[in-house]
Amino acid sequence: MIKNIIFDLDGTLADSEELIIRSFQHIHRIFKGREEDEAVLKKTFGATMKDVITSDFEEPYEIVLGEYRKYHHANFEKYMKLFQGADELIKTLHERGYTLGIVTSRLEYTAMKILNMHGIRDCFSSVITADMCENHKPHPEPLQKCLGELNAKKEESIYIGDTTFDIECARNTGVKSVLVTWNDYEHVEEKIKADYEISSYDEVFDIIND
Repeated sequence: MIKNIIFDLDGTLADSEELIIRSFQHIHRIFKGREEDEAVLKKTFGATMKDVITSDFEEPYEIVLGEYRKYHHANFEKYMKLFQGADELIKTLHERGYTLGIVTSRLEYTAMKILNMHGIRDCFSSVITADMCENHKPHPEPLQKCLGELNAKKEESIYIGDTTFDIECARNTGVKSVLVTWNDYEHVEEKIKADYEISSYDEVFDIIND
């Protein structure tokens, strides 16, 4: 029986794609003098900022990150939103007594800002962000830490995400994985198969009631 439902944030609950792409294009224009192909940028979704920036840019990490954050924070409320139905899903699961958690590659400040902006922070008993861990997805540490804070058993938990990093993290932790497919990231399905796939939030109830 599923009692604990843990979510990734970006691309799963938060429709942050436009903001992330715009933020990356901003630093590509500044440091490379051109924009990057969106398909290339989407392949990095789910990785930490440090991994992406240090692999793509020759400039010092902190300088590039500073420019990214400057644009990202200035445009946060303009472009950051939840997917339609996400807040209703979270509130319904919370009201029905499920224990909810978040494991995200975002930093704590912006992750909490998203949850507070949309009035769902109190629904989550644990929120694990990139700056709370030594190792990051797909390493099991973030999800293990969340399970610990929830006092949750692996066999009673699922992790819902939208990238290969999420699915591999769930597998490495021994938790059932759920891939959301509405983002249509071709590279995800090429690498690893999730235990479940969903194309709408309603299908979450089919999984937990199975």
